Amino acid sequence: MSQSQPTDVARYLSVFVDALYHHGVENAVICPGSRSTPLALAIKRCGAIRSYVLMDERSAAFFALGIAKASNRPTILLSTSGTAAANFLPAVVESFWGHVPLIVLTADRPPELRDSGASQTIDQVGLFGSHSKWFQDMPITDGSEQLNRFAAITGGRAVHYASNDPKGPVHLNFPFREPLIIDPLPKLPQFPAIKRITASIPRVDSDEIAGIAQSLSVFRHGLILAGPGPLRLVLDQIVDLSQKLGWPIFADPLSNIRGLDSRVMGTYDAFLRVNRQMLPHVECVIRLGAPMTSKTLNLYTADSYIYTIDGENSYREPQMQTGRIIEGRIEDVLTGLSEALNPLPTESDPDWYPFWFRQHETIMNLLRERLTEPGEASEPYLYYHLCDWLRNAGSAEVFVSNSMPVRDLDTFTQDPDDSLRFWGNRGANGIDGIVSTAMGIAVSTDRKQTILITGDLAFYHDMNGLFAAMKYRLNVLIIVVNNDGGGIFSFLPQGQLEEQEFESLFGTPHGLNFEHAALLYQAAYRRASTLGELRRGMEELLSTRGLRILEWRTPSRKQNVALHNSFWI
Repeated sequence: MSQSQPTDVARYLSVFVDALYHHGVENAVICPGSRSTPLALAIKRCGAIRSYVLMDERSAAFFALGIAKASNRPTILLSTSGTAAANFLPAVVESFWGHVPLIVLTADRPPELRDSGASQTIDQVGLFGSHSKWFQDMPITDGSEQLNRFAAITGGRAVHYASNDPKGPVHLNFPFREPLIIDPLPKLPQFPAIKRITASIPRVDSDEIAGIAQSLSVFRHGLILAGPGPLRLVLDQIVDLSQKLGWPIFADPLSNIRGLDSRVMGTYDAFLRVNRQMLPHVECVIRLGAPMTSKTLNLYTADSYIYTIDGENSYREPQMQTGRIIEGRIEDVLTGLSEALNPLPTESDPDWYPFWFRQHETIMNLLRERLTEPGEASEPYLYYHLCDWLRNAGSAEVFVSNSMPVRDLDTFTQDPDDSLRFWGNRGANGIDGIVSTAMGIAVSTDRKQTILITGDLAFYHDMNGLFAAMKYRLNVLIIVVNNDGGGIFSFLPQGQLEEQEFESLFGTPHGLNFEHAALLYQAAYRRASTLGELRRGMEELLSTRGLRILEWRTPSRKQNVALHNSFWI
């Protein structure tokens, strides 16, 4: 058994970290631990990579996810051996399904200590299973140039696999023998030549696009669905396609194109709830990116023929609709379709778009009538007024939790402008890591501040994420919608259960208020129970900086269901 020398390990890891940096990695999140010492020192001594140190591995993993999501660059995530690494799993799962690039580095015991009862030693080979795009169990260096060259090449491959569509997590497992303190290198080593791998983007076949345009031209009744994803850059192409086909654009709030063009509608979830049974059949839909948040819309279009324009080389068709997936850059596909449609006569119904615009206007008037004047305190009120309140605060990233917040955002937030950019963890759609992800976004943005809107259970689930805001002095306002339990279950079939059974298993009231959490993490805190208090709390906290928590104590979950239903009756 050879003993690696501290200088050899330093050179081996410096070559690896330098390769990550030269391939575009700018940030690393490090969880303290003994066995990971060599890698932590190599990253810190690199000097070119910004490092953040957080103690809670699960929170740190979602923090790294937020950085990678906002920057669209792979972020390093490092842990020591044992169950510390296992705490990364929820964020790795979200990274995989949400197409967020992560480079997960786990330190490990050397092979001779595995399966031997050694402390903090578990089976880490392929730890994340099918949720890792690529895995490498790294060798222990013997000081040879061959292994240094392997480390450099592996660093480049890790960035490539994490960044190539569909983006996602890669996992490299580094076993280390003692001693774990590596020598500082007196000067940067002569790194082996780094092989660059060029990501391939599926080319759009002009003949195929022409055929698709021909088939689209014969549909009279269609919709363009803009799903969650970075669609703001292709808004002009989406609108151009809409005009050529005469089809309206239904935009998910996480598409970030609502409010930017009059042809873009966001009221579909509302008007489908009002009179879905009376609305006409949709023959065809074109969906851009991920599935829509609105279950009502997804059910309404489930029988429509679908063209999915997937710019991330990913299969996302949970409804198994009849249709076709078009791979390639969304911009190229949209441009190709518009050009191919230009000489084609279309059979679109001239009354089709006006019909949907009338539905849109009806709901906009309904929401204005019901929510403009202060009435009974309700969760929809927050989402309806959100954009007006935030416009006065300048540009902001708005991260919205899963469960009820993203659904209420979809239904009630209709008129954002380009000063706001909305985010969510819609890969696996879980409520874990919500606070930490928002903190990661906050360190990666050049916008004035970050806003997190979360339910009480998601906030409770990830309160450790508040530590990053305190440590790194992040400018984050958290709005906690507190209805004392699992509010979404009241809208689901479980809500029909007998009350005692429902409350014990699904409602799960906790009786908590979060003032003491704010005190622990040195956050400014306001509590609101009335609409007036909510408005004043927003005004006061938006005018300050740092970590701020506004706890919005809403009516009971049962009342919340009744208030929501009152809009559609």
